Amino acid sequence: MHTSDTVLMPRFILSRAAAAGIDPNRLAREAGMPSWLLDDSNARVASEYYPRLWELLEHAVGDPDTTLKAVGEYRIGDLGLFDYLISTADTLGEGLGVVGPYVGAVSTNFRMDPGEQTETEATFNLYMVNAEGHGRDLSVQSSLGILVSRIRQVTGLPVDPVRMTFQQRAPHRSNAFVDHFGSAQLDFEAPVNSMTYRLSDFDLPQVTADPMLAEVLRRYAASMPPPPPRATEWPDRVAAVLEEVLCEGEPSLEAISRRLFTSPRTLQRRLAESGTTWRLEVERARKRDLERL
Repeated sequence: MHTSDTVLMPRFILSRAAAAGIDPNRLAREAGMPSWLLDDSNARVASEYYPRLWELLEHAVGDPDTTLKAVGEYRIGDLGLFDYLISTADTLGEGLGVVGPYVGAVSTNFRMDPGEQTETEATFNLYMVNAEGHGRDLSVQSSLGILVSRIRQVTGLPVDPVRMTFQQRAPHRSNAFVDHFGSAQLDFEAPVNSMTYRLSDFDLPQVTADPMLAEVLRRYAASMPPPPPRATEWPDRVAAVLEEVLCEGEPSLEAISRRLFTSPRTLQRRLAESGTTWRLEVERARKRDLERL
């Protein structure tokens, strides 16, 4: 699936390279990025440049913490329209609600979806469409790192997430993660990349709020590319786990939910949103199992 990013994303990395004393033009050439693209702030570029540039910057600096240190220098406006869509909302919760529907304004290679919610916390899951290996890990670090930095800037408060999860392996040293994400619990080799905040944080007013500008920007953003579909929807994930456990006996909603790192109620809701039910998925799994005999 072809995906694209606003040119402001690779341009941000190149600005961090320049700040570190590294020739940004050389880095762009090494990534195979045409120099003329950088001259047009409205250009869209192939998503392959973003992870590649993070890898090249890390190698040039010689520091595995380069990405998180770089996103610590992020300022609202570096990512253009997307930043202002979020920052002009009245509250933090309203601002975060903009991320999923309008992420296409900055990239069609990322998707941000609501995850599990409890009575006190809410989680947002980050998905990538195209990227592999270390470049993918660095891209996720940068995206989640920028989200956390933006939250602190729009609220004017040192708000830390409750928990951050990363699919990557645990680093040899986690100092940079602790420095950037503060008091958040850090989980590595997790099933999904995510950030979790307290529900009470979502009521915080944004010091950057501008309701009139927000309305204008959202009308414009509606013409931007939509977020990409998730590679795997919930019925497919449930079907995959049911296939593994049917031979062990009667599958339970609770057991399957644990395997998918969610709650029974959330799993039922996700299935309902996809037009199916837990009982129907179990019946379909049994039918497929019989057909294989």
